[in-house]
Amino acid sequence: MRQEYNQYYLQNIIDNYLDLGCIKKFFLYKSGYENSNYYIETEYGKYVVKVFEGFGIQTANVEFELEVMDFCFHNKLKTPHVLTNQYGKLITFINSKHSIVMDLIEGENMAEKKLSDVLVVTAANEAGWMDVLLKNFKDGNKTRQNYEWDLKNTLLLEPTMRFLSPSFDREIFVEIFNDFKRIKDDFSSLPKGLIHNDIVPHNWLVSDGHLEGIIDFSDMAFSPYIQNIAVSLHLIAFCYNWNPEQGRLFIEQYTKFNFLSKQELGLLYVLIKARFLSFVLEFNRWNEEYSLDEHRRQTVVDHYNFLQRFIKLGETEFNHIVGIN
Repeated sequence: MRQEYNQYYLQNIIDNYLDLGCIKKFFLYKSGYENSNYYIETEYGKYVVKVFEGFGIQTANVEFELEVMDFCFHNKLKTPHVLTNQYGKLITFINSKHSIVMDLIEGENMAEKKLSDVLVVTAANEAGWMDVLLKNFKDGNKTRQNYEWDLKNTLLLEPTMRFLSPSFDREIFVEIFNDFKRIKDDFSSLPKGLIHNDIVPHNWLVSDGHLEGIIDFSDMAFSPYIQNIAVSLHLIAFCYNWNPEQGRLFIEQYTKFNFLSKQELGLLYVLIKARFLSFVLEFNRWNEEYSLDEHRRQTVVDHYNFLQRFIKLGETEFNHIVGIN
């Protein structure tokens, strides 16, 4: 989980790179939940330092993530440029932790903000083209296995219902698990490949209304492409920005690059419910098992409320709005 580091620790990371200078200003980005990302300013430029904090993350997972990021950057996607350290490596180890340095992408994080149609279309364009490009990566074993944020592992979250307080209606979660069990075999059989798995507003950097960057590849998964759509629409169209019509815009733009069949689209409603479920159950578990974090607590409350609103919308109306016949 995200940690606080002092200037001395961060300078130790920076010192592994040639000609980056001394830290003049730094602060921790408060968006995101897992890794620690710091704005760093030196006399020579502006950078982002990322320290990987994920539970059970392996060096092979980080190396693969950086390989994919480097590939995307050099193929002109709106993704960060990871710097090579003085030893010719993308990863720097400090106190046994993996860290990287990236050139800063200037822009505002869009977590919990209103989103323009232009931004949604641009993000869909990037998502579709990224999924096409990432078909170059055939091996799914380099991603994090049994990862709770990979929808194919939804059923692994069932035991975490025990952490729910009486204020939650457990029947809602039981029903979603049953719905997922019903579609699981069909979902598993769908076209799959390497996906970003987190192309959502808190990973967008926007300047003057234009999308400048998509960050954070740590949730990558080798899973059905429709999962990438479910993950994106959950936070684009059905949370703080609640704008179901933008779901249609996203799908229409994405499918100009990567075709989605009626069978794939037909599972989208259940998959978005499963994504809501993962936010509520997993962050609630973190708060119960580790330490209470106010940001996570509010996220759990908000997503439970949005989940109820999404269920009230209903599958028939959802399919109509987003253009699934």
